[in-house]
Amino acid sequence: MPRPRHEPRNVAPEVFTANDGRPKGQRIKDVLTALVLESRDGELLPSERVLAERFGAARMTVRNAMVELESQGLVRRVAGRGTFVQHPTLVHSEIFRSFSEDMRMRGMVPGAKSYRTRTRPAPRDVAARLGVAPGDPVHSIERVRTADGIAMALERTNLSAARFPTLLAEMGRDDSLYEVLGTVFGVRLETAEQTVSIARLSPAQAKQLEVPAYDPAFLVERTAVDTMGNVVEFGRSLYRGDRYAIQMHVSRSAGR
Repeated sequence: MPRPRHEPRNVAPEVFTANDGRPKGQRIKDVLTALVLESRDGELLPSERVLAERFGAARMTVRNAMVELESQGLVRRVAGRGTFVQHPTLVHSEIFRSFSEDMRMRGMVPGAKSYRTRTRPAPRDVAARLGVAPGDPVHSIERVRTADGIAMALERTNLSAARFPTLLAEMGRDDSLYEVLGTVFGVRLETAEQTVSIARLSPAQAKQLEVPAYDPAFLVERTAVDTMGNVVEFGRSLYRGDRYAIQMHVSRSAGR
């Protein structure tokens, strides 16, 4: 059973027993950083007093480590309540990029897990978006996209099997779809139409994204078009609501 969000995570003292010659404050900061990265956003951390006892360190040493984590945006300290995990929020901008391109530009390593592919008859909604006949074969790719090993999005996409017959043989779990389309098939994606709505994650979806069931998520529908104006891809992806924000550029005509 998952631990309640505001019950402090236990820190076993044995994780701090090895002395590798670095200052104690640095070792404490490294242990706490690892603890934060494996914790859920908003999770309550043990108090400075508890951490000092478990590490055998002065409370000021622990406090200094917490201040550094706060300056890096990894935790937030609330007077009278404690210190909480604060994962960075990634801004999903208007610029058309693949997931892999986006993560690399942020200095993160893109990856994937729970990789599943199949070729199936196109349902009517998918056929209409891809511009093929209902029942025509389409390749479907589903995977959980990760950044630095952390689950970020549940990605489902569809492409015409007639246009890209060997795609699934060419595609690997961690590969960028758009890079494979470019290098293998000579197809360059130019623009995309996207709609964004709010969804609640089912228990199965939440398990894949490693968040509590029914957490909010951004549902992004994307139809991508190549440089010749042909539809290449139609997909629906769920982005974790605790890790993403949506950025839009809006304007209005003068005098209206």
